[in-house]
Amino acid sequence: MSVISLLKSYIGWHYSLALAAWWRIYTNCLWFLFNFFSVSILIRTLFSPWRRLTEGYPAGFAPSAAAEILIINLLMRAVGLVIRTVFILFAGLTLTIAFFLGWLALVFWLVAPVVILGSFFTGFYLIFLT
Repeated sequence: MSVISLLKSYIGWHYSLALAAWWRIYTNCLWFLFNFFSVSILIRTLFSPWRRLTEGYPAGFAPSAAAEILIINLLMRAVGLVIRTVFILFAGLTLTIAFFLGWLALVFWLVAPVVILGSFFTGFYLIFLT
């Protein structure tokens, strides 16, 4: 196999099959992070009590006990809202970072052969021709 044929095969692979593989890896990574943080479940259960910590209402007529339990249940829902909001924001930050790192990796992948060849010829020039 000649060097030209090898180079042609490599360039064909680098800019076709490898880019398709990059896209699959990139979308799988974003899908994994979205599901790892369970963003859809966190959004659906945003106003649910934290860890299902609730108190049952007493049987019979006890307005003060019912008011206490109502406040505790509202407080647990507020705690659940705050904690889930923090998790959703952290998931959004992580997904944003992964999104931009993926595109940065794509740019690096696209220019890598040119940079490597340019570095080789620049080094060759600096060593032997100066």
